[in-house]
Amino acid sequence: MYSLMLALYLGFSGCQYVGNSGKCYYTDTPTYKHTNTPPMNLPNPHFPRPQLHTSKAQLREQYGLEKVYRLSYNESVLGPSPKAVAAMQAAAAEVGDYPAFADAPLRDVLAETWGRGLTADHFYTASSGYETIELALRVFLQAGDEMIVAHPTFGIYDKLAHIQRARVVDVPLLLPDFGLDVAGILAAVTDKTRVLLLCNPNNPTGTIFSAETLHSLITQLPNHILIISDEVYIDFVDSAEFPDTLSYILHDHPIVMIQSFSKAYGMAGLRLGYAIAPPAIANHIAGIQRGFHQNRMQLAGGIAALRDQAHKQANVQAARDGKHWLYAQCDRLGLSYIPSQTNFFVLRLPNHVQAATIAQNLLPAGIMVRPLKGRGLDNCLRISIGPPAANQLFIVNLARLLAQKPA
Repeated sequence: MYSLMLALYLGFSGCQYVGNSGKCYYTDTPTYKHTNTPPMNLPNPHFPRPQLHTSKAQLREQYGLEKVYRLSYNESVLGPSPKAVAAMQAAAAEVGDYPAFADAPLRDVLAETWGRGLTADHFYTASSGYETIELALRVFLQAGDEMIVAHPTFGIYDKLAHIQRARVVDVPLLLPDFGLDVAGILAAVTDKTRVLLLCNPNNPTGTIFSAETLHSLITQLPNHILIISDEVYIDFVDSAEFPDTLSYILHDHPIVMIQSFSKAYGMAGLRLGYAIAPPAIANHIAGIQRGFHQNRMQLAGGIAALRDQAHKQANVQAARDGKHWLYAQCDRLGLSYIPSQTNFFVLRLPNHVQAATIAQNLLPAGIMVRPLKGRGLDNCLRISIGPPAANQLFIVNLARLLAQKPA
């Protein structure tokens, strides 16, 4: 199936496929001549330099705080495994030497951990789940192609497609439950569609797309379309309706499933992610990576974390416990929220307050949360589950702010 998909993709894209090398040559690739002066015409599209977000250190200094809780980044409750930290510390002593040229040691342990007949060739790794998506789009998208997404979802997807000069086709989630519009997606497919990118569980809503929904898409989409299923929050899911994406991959359906060490493994600062796909697809994507693409700390930390599944499960349980405690507090305060299958949830605020104002006024108390806006999410906050002290501090200060009379 993948061979057919690749042939269709290359045919539609106008790419010349040369022998078994897997190289594509495009006649419209711009040629740049290096000079000592900046070029007058920068390549399009242009993206602004990412802006520095407010950090914990800045808030501590600005407000004279001893402790700041960042309930805005969906980080873990317990942090990384102590065994992973020890492994990274040991690896740091050897940074004078290059790491393994390829990531085979990590992929071997990934295959061992996941089981189910997966081999190392089903995996490719990168510096974050974000980068695993970027690599896939570099292979499967080019100028003029189309990628379907379903907003509201993780905002970086659009940027990654635009970098490839592809067109983003938005088929919005259905309100009020943020369900996937299968009929709308199928109607949006054209001969230029190359990728369907879904976030499941979805960020920022915390909701899921069911097994029935995924099966309906897989059985009706043309074979030349790659499905990328971003499932970095999968470990927090407890719904029996969540799809078993892996079963389709094991039958060579054109699907890439995105995973990360940032969430349940508690290693967001390490920037380590991986993807699972049929070997032909995984190897094709991995083929564009540079040598030594994982440093010593990433390899050592990732392997040690995988071998400490007890710590990962403790992180998951801590997030579930904290989430249900926060639900109970929201119920007590008469606040509505969207039940979540992740380590965060969406809180709906009453009309007499504004989400952005509440978020700003929580900062002096050492609490950072994420205000939302857009389809179905106006005047909402996304709340990451933190340790008990953070959750309690958030509720105390939220109740205080909600009790204040409007100016």
